[in-house]
Amino acid sequence: MKNPERIKTIILGVGNILLGDEGIGVHIVKKLQEEEIPAGVLVIDGSTAGFRLFPLFETYRNCKFIIIDAVGISRDVYSEKHSSCRGDLYEIPLKNFYDIAGSGYPGTDFISFHQTALIDVLKLFYLTYGIKIDGFFIGININGKSSKNNTFTFSTKLSEAVEKKIPEIIGLVKKNIAIFAG
Repeated sequence: MKNPERIKTIILGVGNILLGDEGIGVHIVKKLQEEEIPAGVLVIDGSTAGFRLFPLFETYRNCKFIIIDAVGISRDVYSEKHSSCRGDLYEIPLKNFYDIAGSGYPGTDFISFHQTALIDVLKLFYLTYGIKIDGFFIGININGKSSKNNTFTFSTKLSEAVEKKIPEIIGLVKKNIAIFAG
């Protein structure tokens, strides 16, 4: 790991690239690794590391994080009027993410070590160290209306709806890098 004193922002993409759209976070960090990134920003492929992300969170706990991951939303969480579509983007401050995201298990205190969701990792890190990671979560909806359902299929390719959102996602990441640098 790089010197934590020199790093101010961590861009962390998580997901499984073998499951189509579920791997969008990893696809984004791979694209960002090909671009010129400002000094003080570290781009990390978190893949399916789950609880193995603890050392990263502990080492860089004073940094701002931009976490990119797939989300499964069947209706828009902000409006009851329309349903959410594949490729919809959600930018959520991490301080709010702890309260609105769930692992899908009944009860708010249950954490599964068998199927690890990002929120499980963040909540257990908080319970262990008393630290909430600061920054933004960028979620890309992989559910919703689409002519081709690529959610959780064995494929390394993204659906058209999700792939065409890559420039917009990279734009959100760069916007947040600028906010953190300012």
